[in-house]
Amino acid sequence: MEEKGRPPLPVEQVIRTLRHEPVHPLPRGELFVSPNLLDSLFPHEEGDLLRQSASLLRELKLSLIGVDLENQRTYDLLSKRAFQGLESYFLVGTLNGPVARLIEREGFFKGILDIAQGGLLLSEISARFLDDVARMAQGTSSVPIRAIAIADDIAGSQGLFFSPGDFLQNLWPIYRKAVDIIKAAGLFAFFHSDGDIRKIVDPLIEGGFDCLHPVDAQAGQNLYEWKKAFGDRICFMGHIDLVAWSRERIEEEVSRAEKSFSRGGLILGSSCGLSIETVSDRLGALYPGWKRVASHLEEKVWKRRR
Repeated sequence: MEEKGRPPLPVEQVIRTLRHEPVHPLPRGELFVSPNLLDSLFPHEEGDLLRQSASLLRELKLSLIGVDLENQRTYDLLSKRAFQGLESYFLVGTLNGPVARLIEREGFFKGILDIAQGGLLLSEISARFLDDVARMAQGTSSVPIRAIAIADDIAGSQGLFFSPGDFLQNLWPIYRKAVDIIKAAGLFAFFHSDGDIRKIVDPLIEGGFDCLHPVDAQAGQNLYEWKKAFGDRICFMGHIDLVAWSRERIEEEVSRAEKSFSRGGLILGSSCGLSIETVSDRLGALYPGWKRVASHLEEKVWKRRR
């Protein structure tokens, strides 16, 4: 609950934008941050995920950061309530979805074929997935996790890997159950998929998701068309293409987004996540604090690329 007379906390800014309430500036956040990048940015804290996350939040003025629930080190920290010092930030636990798990176990082609043929293998994997969602959601009661993101890359630049009908019949019910579990724990539900997912945005909204990530511009996804089509029914996260866009384009997009989403509905961040591969001076257009914290890293990376 906000107190009158003080600036809103980062977590409050994220909740405002999720609820489509006026917010300025828009909160920034990253769902995926490479551990290797954290070790490179903060070598004096190498291996200390908690301190590194706190440093990144502070230095880049992030309001939100993703926490990998699939990582045993992260899970151990959560079990020890080590993240209690980050209550003023919005932490999102990320969990691989049923399609990602199916493809990991069976391979891409066999996994996608199974979904198209009724999802027998998918149903086996989904039972374990829903158990994991329930376990993780219940485990957040004593830690500052505010949302769970289902990370399931189900599309490419040309569209879904299966038909919208297969999605509605075989995947949507699983997502709906997962969202129900997440919401019952008092958490927000995020969904991540790269690629062109335009044809299933409506079902995802109807399934109860609060936020979609990343709005993949390289797959033809237009943030402002989505805003017009879906109004205040959903919040978006990401949008900024650190790989394809120039620094000038990023600056323009940040300015436009601030004006277009002055009443909330967007968490600004990269569409690709932060990793060694995304290191460049363009990051400074999105995060002004980047140059200060990463000048030594940029020099090393650029020398390596030459």
